[in-house]
Parts: sequence; C-alpha cells; structure tokens
Amino acid sequence: MPEEKTRRSFLAAAGTGVAAALAGCGGNAPDETATESPTDEPAGGSDDTDTEPGTPMAGGTLQMMATGAIQTLDPINAKGSGAGYNQYNQQLMEFPDGEYPPEAALAKDYELSDDGLTYTFTLREDATFHNGEDVTAQDVVYSYRRLAESENSRNKDDIIGETMTIAHEKDQTLAPPEDETTLEDVVPGSLAVEAVDDYTFEMTLQSAFSWTLFQIAGGTFAILPENSVGDVEGYDGEYAYNEFFSTQGDGPTFAGAGAFEVDSWSKGDAITLSEYDDYYGTEPQVDEIVFTVVPDGNARLNRFENGNADILEGMPTASFSPSNVSIEEQDGAKQIGTYDLGGQTVNYGQIPALTTEYLVFNTLEVPIPVRKAFAYALNQHDVAESVFKGTATPAYHIVPPAAYPQFEEDVSASETYTRHAEEGYQSNLEGAADGYPYGYAETDLDSAKQVMEDAGYGPDNTFEITATTISGNSAYQRVFTRLQSKLRQAHIEMDVTEAQFGTIISQAISGSMEVFALGDGMEYPGPENFLRFLWGGSPSTQFTRWGAEGSYHDEELRQTTIDAWQENYAAEDATSESEAEAFQTIEEGNWLSMQELPIVNPASQRFWHTNVDVEMYGVMENQMFTDLTLSR
Repeated sequence: MPEEKTRRSFLAAAGTGVAAALAGCGGNAPDETATESPTDEPAGGSDDTDTEPGTPMAGGTLQMMATGAIQTLDPINAKGSGAGYNQYNQQLMEFPDGEYPPEAALAKDYELSDDGLTYTFTLREDATFHNGEDVTAQDVVYSYRRLAESENSRNKDDIIGETMTIAHEKDQTLAPPEDETTLEDVVPGSLAVEAVDDYTFEMTLQSAFSWTLFQIAGGTFAILPENSVGDVEGYDGEYAYNEFFSTQGDGPTFAGAGAFEVDSWSKGDAITLSEYDDYYGTEPQVDEIVFTVVPDGNARLNRFENGNADILEGMPTASFSPSNVSIEEQDGAKQIGTYDLGGQTVNYGQIPALTTEYLVFNTLEVPIPVRKAFAYALNQHDVAESVFKGTATPAYHIVPPAAYPQFEEDVSASETYTRHAEEGYQSNLEGAADGYPYGYAETDLDSAKQVMEDAGYGPDNTFEITATTISGNSAYQRVFTRLQSKLRQAHIEMDVTEAQFGTIISQAISGSMEVFALGDGMEYPGPENFLRFLWGGSPSTQFTRWGAEGSYHDEELRQTTIDAWQENYAAEDATSESEAEAFQTIEEGNWLSMQELPIVNPASQRFWHTNVDVEMYGVMENQMFTDLTLSR
C-alpha cells in the first residue's frame, strides 16, 4: 500500500466537502460515463423459476445483459459501449466494489512530489496480461500515450484536457481550426510520462489536481500491452487495430490485465469472458461471464424474471413499484433489501448515482430563444415523479447534488444545490439572483411563448427542430413526448427520432444533431468533471459548440464564464473557495445560455436472484465480479 506521505494525499481528497457529502452515498459509474436510462414500458408476465439458495460454490456461468451492441474493446474508444470492461481490464488504481477512495491495483505503491505534480508509481511484479506477458511501466507509457494522442481516442480530455492534465506540448497547426487550441494539437511523444525502469512509472502533471487517483482509476486508463496496435507515433503495432480490438481476421486478439479474459465475441449478440488463471488478485469464483445484448428494457426485465439472467441493472420505470421494495439494510445512502417481482422475491439494491440526465443543444443550430422555451416548458419535478416514478430527483444543475460545491461549512452540498436553484443562494450572476430562471417545479408556457414571440416567431412562423433519443429508451421518449405538445403552444414544432447510443455519440462529435437526450456519470466526484465542458473553452470540440463561430451565443456571458474558470479555478493561486465561485458561475452561465438542460438525477438500481451472492456497488459503481458466487 502507499507509504505515509502519499496516503496523506488520499486523505486530502477525502477530506473535501464533496467527499464528505459522498460518504452518505456509499462508495459514474463506469467512467465514462455516458449512461442510458431505463426504459418505461411495462413488462409482461413472469415465469417463477427461482429456487431457495443453496451453498455458494465456485464455478458456473454468470448470465449478464448488455444494454446495447458492443462496438469495440478499446478502452479509449468504448465510451458507453464497453459491457464487461471492468472484468477484462485493469488500471493502476481501482474502486473496490465501486467504493471510494481508489486503492492500488496494478500499482502497489506510489509517491507524490512536494509540489504535487509528479506521481511515481511502483508496479506489481506479478501482474500479467492475458497473452502471458508481464505488465510493465512501458505498457503504462504506451497506454497513456494512446489515450492522449491516438486518433481513436474519444477521451483525450481525461488526460490532456482542462482538469487532470499530464504536461505536454501543443502545436495549433496540427489540427483545425488553427486559430483555436484543441485536444488534437498534442505534439506526439511530448506527454510527460516515463518508464523509469520496468516496474517504475512516472508522470508529471501540468498543475496539481486533487482527483488524480480517482481519474486514473477510470476505465479509459486501462493498461494494454505495449505496441498492441500502431496508432501513435513510435509504434508500428503487432496487430491491425480491428484485429486487436474487434473481430477482423483472427480477432479479437485483445489482451487486458483483468480477472477475466475475452473468450468469444459475436457483435450485436453476446460476449463471453472466462476466468483468467494467472490473474494476480482474488481468484474469480465463477468460470465465465456471458453478456447477452438485450437493447430493450422490457425484454431485459422479462429475461431476468424468467431466470435467464442473474442480475438486472435497472428496471423499466413503469414496471417498478416502490411498494414492492423491502429495505433491510441502510449503509449511508446505499439501500439493500428485497423486491417482490411477480410473486418471486429477488434481492434489491439502490444508491443515488453521480449522474445527470439532460438535453444537449447544438448551439450552431438552435437559437437562444428556442433553448430557453424548452427550459420554460420542462417541469423537472413532474418528470421525476411521473416519468421516473420517484426513482430520480429533479435536476436543476449539471453537477449532481452530492458533488455540488459548498460555500458554508454548515450547509451541505445537497442543501446548497437546492437553495441555489430555489432561491438563488450564493448566486453570482444577475440572471440567477432568484434561482433557476425558468421556474422551479413548474411549467411556464406563458414565458415560453413570450420568449419566442419576442424573437419573431408565431403561428405562421414556427421553429422546426428534430430531437434524437436512444433507441428503446422510452424514458427519454416520454420526456420528449410530454414536451412536444407544450412546445407547440410556444410556436415550436418538434419531431422525435431514435438512434443507437453509439450513433448518437458519433453524431454529437460531428455536430449533426439539433437536440438530444443523454445521461452522464462522473468519473470522479468533483464539479470540474462535468463543468470542464461548459465554461466556453475550445468550443469547436464540445457537443454544444457554444461560442464556436456561427453559434447562437452571448459573447459577454461566455467571457464571464471563461474568466471564472481561468481566474478562479485554473489559476495557480486558486483556493477551494475560489473554485466554488467558479463552479457556481459556470452553472449559472449554463442556465442563462441553456446549452444543456438538466432533467433528473437518477438512482442506480440493481436486482439479483437469491442464488447469486454479490455486493451492491458503491457510488463509483465500477465493480469486478471476483467475489461473486452462484448457488445452483
């Protein structure tokens, strides 16, 4: 374990107001965390196949379900589509059973320099990849460089963005637009990572960052064998990209360092993982895990009811009945008990997620009055109760309540969140002085209509817009359907279309949608994890494009949020107080610009049969199934 001077850095992170608030939440979630909400269609009848649990024993097959097609095994590219990645991958640090703070995994120890910039990790010498090769510091260098430099990386912001930034050089001429610094401008080979020797890895940050160990515990920081593929300068690649990470040729030839290895994979159907015999850690208690692709929430519930799946992660909200829950244990905000499912009793766990569901507007396409009309029309409280049936709380900020910045010691993060939205507590901007400017717990169609008419719209001049939702996700579908009739009264005609989750992410990157629904889970419980995308920097690379040339935006407001970030958060003399001010200003800037419209903060739910012995995960949600046992 880390030595004493390093352990103090863990405690420093855990001593913040954010961490104190999270203590009541147990331990986003897979990092990444973009998430899909449960659907809302009622399920059909059940086939009671449960039996009384027997004696837990080693072996057997764990039957799981993936909510969408698994497109790739690449951890830097698989945002939102990597079912099972916690099982076949491993990072330097990990969240045991989803609990924080992170603990050593492939790293057995680390030291932090006095200036808080240089981390020196000592690696375990008994860890191997699934191809039998030892895990070394050279593999870490390669994996981190891929995350920062590869054209296949969708997560460069995690390593060279605006928060945890490993020192590197940039050249604006490397990628368009040349008048804007972007994540694509990193100079190959300039990342400050080094293999000091085979089992010592060193990285130097651009500036100190208190959530570093949380960040590198996320799935995108999984370690892969050096030179597996040649998508960064200096590596020619042992395999073609799609041969290693997909099913091309003899693929996948993928080798991770997790407790399970990829056995077989049929795209759009299932992926089978088998126990890795030489795993350095706790020996898995099951022989294999099968993730079957079941995109429809109703079908997933039926499959679980009929005993063809062992664990159900989230239930269609229309099928969930709070009265069927019996809570027997409470650990902070984590609740554990049983659920009456069509006459059979299954185990149940629930924990508030570090997740926000929201609408994303492409500001190149959607004018400010239209975005504000959406906000006036949406009643978050009504959606939380009517659509999510009380399994979510209304959201008025992008940062979830438990991670919200605090300003006074005796006012919790959640209370600060609510008071700011309801009454303007600790507000910074004039338009936010009275709280959420579009009405707290109400629909204000008069204001929605007025803001559109002030912009020149009317019965004979309506604004037409297409909203995109995840295929099979009827929760989002119902949100848009409820908005449709309301927006029509405000001279907005909205069509709703569906797309696969991976397609939505690709289209968001290309900027080809007008408005879409998305859920995002935090990779670490700090407000900057979400707000790094909203302060106005590098607009051409953001989903919202707010501030990009040709976008509908208020440049004075954008400069206000830029100044807040750069002067109060990113400055060398920034304090926790100044950072909180910056976060508050950026949240209020989002209110006034309406780039992203928060909807709800959901709870994460798990159901599992009585012949499955598994821990309910903590707030970080990442969990490896090494301790899980079956009794059948």
